[in-house]
Amino acid sequence: MPRWLRIAALVAGGLGLVAFAGWSWLTAPEAPPARSDYVIDLARIRALAEETPGPRPTELRSLLVADATLPRAAVFAGEPFDPHTMVHQVFQVVWPDRFLLVDVGFSPVFHAEQMEGTYRPEAWDALQPAFGAAENIVVTHEHGDHLEGIARYAEPETLVGRLWLTSEQLANESRLDEVDFPTALREQLEAVEYDGAIPAGRGVVLLEAAGHTPGSQMVYVHLASGTELLLLGDVAWHLDQIRDLHYRPRLVTDWFLGEDRNAVLHQFRALHDLMAAEPAIELVPSHDSEVRARLVAAGVLKEGLEAP
Repeated sequence: MPRWLRIAALVAGGLGLVAFAGWSWLTAPEAPPARSDYVIDLARIRALAEETPGPRPTELRSLLVADATLPRAAVFAGEPFDPHTMVHQVFQVVWPDRFLLVDVGFSPVFHAEQMEGTYRPEAWDALQPAFGAAENIVVTHEHGDHLEGIARYAEPETLVGRLWLTSEQLANESRLDEVDFPTALREQLEAVEYDGAIPAGRGVVLLEAAGHTPGSQMVYVHLASGTELLLLGDVAWHLDQIRDLHYRPRLVTDWFLGEDRNAVLHQFRALHDLMAAEPAIELVPSHDSEVRARLVAAGVLKEGLEAP
């Protein structure tokens, strides 16, 4: 074999090994730490939930906005590329005389331009009066599928004082730009500032959870029935990620999402430990179709929004 051909073969083989190693690193599972530095102080959270006067919420409702799929390998590192079902939903925390929306869905325009799967236009119709009547609106994080709906609302000025965005969420200008978030709201909203946790009505507490995005937060809900739930947003996309400590691959978290991977791994460990210590608390990832179906069947989640 000529010398140049041997050199070329060695170079090609070396590049192949580097590519294989790089691909393995980007797609291989990574174990969360044995101990978490993300603290879920359940005693404090429960105390904060009782600070606001009045009754606890009577219902937690879920409006299904769309169904979609992702490759399973994008959800669970190292898994095959088979389709994995995802749901997009909006939550409504209902008190006897008012309600709070958690996340705001997305418009038909956003779905047509950026999403795949089955969109439910009747959900968009139901959201419009809900935006107008909600006492408060919060978002778990600043990605378009959780935030864009409010950017398309016809009367954004009426949301001032009712739309709670944290300082981290408002500071994430690139994500706000992606959904054409109204300038009037950016200028007029007073950012919510809190350290660790803050009540958002009797039985509801917001929990800081920066990692998936800088402004990510979880929402604790304690119903009048005694049921406790923790809405995870997109900290995890499926409960098996928490149960089995099986995180998304670096290819997704680092290249596409720009997550703080270390922070989310610590949150995984803390939530996994919470599941073991408090099995009665329902952990609810926003996109987990199986958890949603189970909770709806059990009557814990009510289907659709309560009309204003």
